[in-house]
Amino acid sequence: MDGIDYRVNDLHEMAAIGNLKAVLHFCQSGVDINAQNSMNKWTALHWAAHRGHEPVVRALLMRGAKKDILNNKGQTPVDLAKKPEICALLGKELAIEEKDVLEQEKPAFVPAYLAQPDLSKLWSLPDGSTDDPKLNQEAFLLSNPNIPPSTPVPVPRTGLASPSSSLPTLTSASEGHAAKEILVYRQTATDDNLLGAIFANVEDTIERTIELIKEEMDEVPDQFSIGRFNGSKTIPVNTKQYGHKTGDFFKGDEDAIVLLSKT
Repeated sequence: MDGIDYRVNDLHEMAAIGNLKAVLHFCQSGVDINAQNSMNKWTALHWAAHRGHEPVVRALLMRGAKKDILNNKGQTPVDLAKKPEICALLGKELAIEEKDVLEQEKPAFVPAYLAQPDLSKLWSLPDGSTDDPKLNQEAFLLSNPNIPPSTPVPVPRTGLASPSSSLPTLTSASEGHAAKEILVYRQTATDDNLLGAIFANVEDTIERTIELIKEEMDEVPDQFSIGRFNGSKTIPVNTKQYGHKTGDFFKGDEDAIVLLSKT
């Protein structure tokens, strides 16, 4: 054994492309979240901050990611952050004149797995992992910062670094915000029409889940209705049913949302 944890590269890749659930799985499984790439010395937090993935930044900080690690150019994660929200999480207010400079910042060396990421990994879990409802719930809360910070979320396993004091403390699981990851397609449930995935609160109405899709996703039609894809066919959801709970309609593991453009 060479003592190298090859999952570190996978963690960096997931942080860079914004796969929150995979990042949480790697953190939960004991991968060193502060490990640096051997060439450019970037950490997972460097990548998440640079790529603008706020929920991933939150997750890494809660799991003990260090803000002061320097890459091979002497930059900390906040030096690479473009979004004011991420700069605030990392303890720095982004001045307007800094934004143009940061837009040009990129590492001199970019690993191939990040320069040309496997898009199938955007929503997939690490090999050998199983879906964990508690991590789904945590991902939901991290992806929805408007939820009160006091909302309980799952406790990290013992032995991990202490969460950042500037962020909400992780406590016990709450049944009040049961999260479910739901894939979202445009027009048909095929790979080339996959828009992404949302972490929906099953207690929210379908109408609220539609609002979440509009808030979080690009390439959403201006006007659309939705259907439930059950693994074999798409069943339209009537607008009169939008007041029902999301979890009442999207129960199965294969259930997905299809956005049906209105002509």
